[in-house]
Amino acid sequence: MTATQILMLIALTCWSVYKQTIRTEVNGKGRFKMAKIYGIVGLVVGGFYLPTDAIAWATVVLSVGASALVGVMRGNLTRLSVEDGKVFSQGNALTIGLFLGLVAFKFLLGTWLYFNHPQPHNGFGEILVLIAIMVAVQAQIVWLRAQKVVAISMPSVK
Repeated sequence: MTATQILMLIALTCWSVYKQTIRTEVNGKGRFKMAKIYGIVGLVVGGFYLPTDAIAWATVVLSVGASALVGVMRGNLTRLSVEDGKVFSQGNALTIGLFLGLVAFKFLLGTWLYFNHPQPHNGFGEILVLIAIMVAVQAQIVWLRAQKVVAISMPSVK
């Protein structure tokens, strides 16, 4: 990764952490906005190569699995509250820690691969696409949880 890419990753990480700390209305239409931003930026900047051997495939599968798992965990741990018939979500220290842990895991995995299995199969764009997967999974779970909260707290509202 170049210094510019590292700075971009730090900036996107800070932005994401900030977005998690603020209380936000759960909106079905816009729930994948952040995932789309990460995914598009990841695809545009590149650095996502098809695996060429078993080790490269294993790391991609491990990375996608870790992203999905962290998304599930964050989706279930995000705080939900109801106010005036609207559901709001807000991250907490644990959800932020899981996000930062995923970024660190992916960075460390990429560093290990760079030194121990050098080939073009890991890059900045891949990290952003994998974060997009995590954010999309989390957004869907929060949305499903919000629908249940509304049904329980206000049975007449759909």
